[in-house]
Amino acid sequence: MRALAAAALLLGALATPAFAQEKAVEFVCSAPAGHTCQFGIKTAKGPVNFALPSGQKKVVEGVTPRADKYCVCDPGPVNETCTAPEVGKWCLGYWQDVVPGLNSRLEVGGFAVAGN
Repeated sequence: MRALAAAALLLGALATPAFAQEKAVEFVCSAPAGHTCQFGIKTAKGPVNFALPSGQKKVVEGVTPRADKYCVCDPGPVNETCTAPEVGKWCLGYWQDVVPGLNSRLEVGGFAVAGN
């Protein structure tokens, strides 16, 4: 019984972000032509902010999947609440977990943005 409890405790600890590993993660701007996506990533080392024109990709080093969060806005800027700063601008609306391969395309408001 103690072995089972110890195994469950170990598995729970391994699932926490403290044991997550940093990796390179690709972000993609799939907004309509002529638009620019503004990305913000909250990492343990501090914020990472960058812009991508429509159709462009960027690999960002040092991102910890499932622990770090990102927001994307068009045209920006990204703010602490991840909400559009004014009418006619768009933001994801919440800080999304970075999950490589699972959040590669988010259809929102008639166009798509992505973080692989």
